[in-house]
Amino acid sequence: MLEMYLFINPLGAKCYEAEQNILKLAEESSQKFQIRFIPLLNLQSVTKVMSVMNVSGDTLQLRNKVSQILYNAVLDYKAALFQGRKRGHNFLLNVQRQLYVEHKKYSEEVVMHAAKESKLDLAMFEHDRRSKLAVESFREDQRLAAEMNVNTPPSMVVYNLDYLECAVSVENCTSLSSLEELIFGNAAKEFICTKNELHPTYHQLSLKK
Repeated sequence: MLEMYLFINPLGAKCYEAEQNILKLAEESSQKFQIRFIPLLNLQSVTKVMSVMNVSGDTLQLRNKVSQILYNAVLDYKAALFQGRKRGHNFLLNVQRQLYVEHKKYSEEVVMHAAKESKLDLAMFEHDRRSKLAVESFREDQRLAAEMNVNTPPSMVVYNLDYLECAVSVENCTSLSSLEELIFGNAAKEFICTKNELHPTYHQLSLKK
């Protein structure tokens, strides 16, 4: 079985594409998958969101405002995940679809529409959105990204659970073909696992776009 970590910017268009592709691949493949979408919040994520939002200027005040929007989006996603991974994924995809298909701005209306469409318990969701548990879960995600040497969303880290001493990772894995190459193709065979290690070794791969 493969365990896959897709590190995302929850408000990123390319991440939305990568999420759809990996779910499509998992659905159509006979291979068993465990998939986690991990939000990554850093300066690069903020810059990407500012670009997508067509924000003019780059003052500290403006950057802080966008950072807060992105941070709130991450906590909303974490709160949705508390009600199950499938519902959490559905919530995230619904939010992103509203942003990039319906061309809406991230707002309370967008969030609550996604929560209802994903059949979340709304009272529980409201409680969890800014809870200490959501904040700590977010911090744990950032520690995981640091451990896996991930800085750029969307990035994929893949484990084969039969060989936990190694993993492969790739940045900017947006296309379906690059994901297929990473998981099933020759790229996954290019690295050598070091046996008898207490911690995984992460092997960075460069895939064709």
